[in-house]
Amino acid sequence: MLAELGIEYETRAILPRTEGMNDPVFKELNQRGKVPVFQQADLVIGESGAIVFYLADRYRERHLLAPERGTSERAVFDDLCLFTLMELDAPLYVIRRHGGLPDVYGESEVAVESAGKYFLRQVEVMDRRLADGRPFLLGESFSGADLLLATCLAWAQIVELTLTPRLEDFQARISTREAFKRAMAVNFPPGAARLVPGTGRADSKA
Repeated sequence: MLAELGIEYETRAILPRTEGMNDPVFKELNQRGKVPVFQQADLVIGESGAIVFYLADRYRERHLLAPERGTSERAVFDDLCLFTLMELDAPLYVIRRHGGLPDVYGESEVAVESAGKYFLRQVEVMDRRLADGRPFLLGESFSGADLLLATCLAWAQIVELTLTPRLEDFQARISTREAFKRAMAVNFPPGAARLVPGTGRADSKA
């Protein structure tokens, strides 16, 4: 989102389940012990959706990445974003926990299989929305909703869930955006992700 807006920012590598999580500065900023964490002056927020919403509204003069608040178009935008976070991101995290990190959360093939099926059933909603040929979820313009969906689709591909051709095409197009490539280079440097033997699933550490 910051790259799309052309905003200069500093990143600090805090890898989950490492000593970095015990860094006093990090713990003071974020008692949840989760990443990401966004800090701007006195503002500290840690939910991806909240970060996307804040940046879209705060920097509208740079690039319109969300409709105006209080409009019906914004209600649709919010709905798409929250659906993505609740119905797509959440089951993918179940797969991460019980397929990619069994030593931490316990292994459960049933949970992984069920979550994968649930994701594929719910992502059909997005496939149908793109069925009219629109390039982006809201129509002709890229928005934060596309950013969040593309993140989930990329994750789904990592854990070897088969997407529809339309969603694969959507993901491929989003991944060619310069902002996407710059963000991926920062968030996933060489060695940041490793494949868990026997699962083909990524244990992302960035």
